Amino acid sequence: MTRVVAAAVVLMLLPAVLLAAAIGAAAGDEGIGLVGEGEGGAFGLAAAAQQAGFRGLALWTAVAVGLAESGGNPAATRPNPPTPGCPGGSVDRGPWQLNDCYHPEVPDRCAYQLACAAAATYRISADGTDWTTWTSFTTGAYQAELDTADKAVAALAASRADGGIPPGFGTPGPCGLAPAADYAKHLVTALFGITDIGGCALFAGHIADSDHYPVNGQAHAIDVMVGSDTALGAQVATWAAANAEALHVKYVIFAGQIVDFRDPAPAWHACRDPSSSCSREHFDHVHISFLAI
Repeated sequence: MTRVVAAAVVLMLLPAVLLAAAIGAAAGDEGIGLVGEGEGGAFGLAAAAQQAGFRGLALWTAVAVGLAESGGNPAATRPNPPTPGCPGGSVDRGPWQLNDCYHPEVPDRCAYQLACAAAATYRISADGTDWTTWTSFTTGAYQAELDTADKAVAALAASRADGGIPPGFGTPGPCGLAPAADYAKHLVTALFGITDIGGCALFAGHIADSDHYPVNGQAHAIDVMVGSDTALGAQVATWAAANAEALHVKYVIFAGQIVDFRDPAPAWHACRDPSSSCSREHFDHVHISFLAI
């Protein structure tokens, strides 16, 4: 997103919450590969942009600009020579290549994280109405990515149409992940860059009847490891809870707090038994259990 401050390029475009921080890829769709570690991909950009608030044409534009700027790679980095206002040069960062000189208010941690970068992009682009600071937009390069963006947005819409999980998710037994758990695992990787995610366990290491234990060969829970990064854990937990219906979440546990969506009025509260695993064992990871659907 090298900012061009020379011949005054001023263009504006019309703009665009699935999973208040959603997906990485649509399995099996041509042109949209399944999101791998550290990669956002077209579908990852679409889900994160939609969560950030992009709607309509702005959603397509946000995805196309992200693809043109970085190929959808949250780790993308591009150094720039000195430009007006940045005599020491600058660096374009992350999926939307947010410039560290023109936008120092966006820290590296945010610029390189899909969900946070999407939110910053939404703000910088004036809710998707002004893309003039993105070179790929001012040059028209983003237009070459509109077809891929269209497929990603269509796949995103299809995944929400009936509240179901997109096809292609779920891993085989005897100790695999059920589709909802596998789907959420890919979303977490795409949106938060977390790849250390526990899943199925063969009847050891968890409490009796744990959702980590397979039923018909597949488990219905994941543990998203965040270590000592409680802020990141809170983000993941909040995201999972905010999108419980779409993700088919049963309950979420983190840092001694739980929200159970089987309750008539689900709300975060302290784990009731201070001696339970709920209270004691969920400080370095977010536990997310899913309904068997």
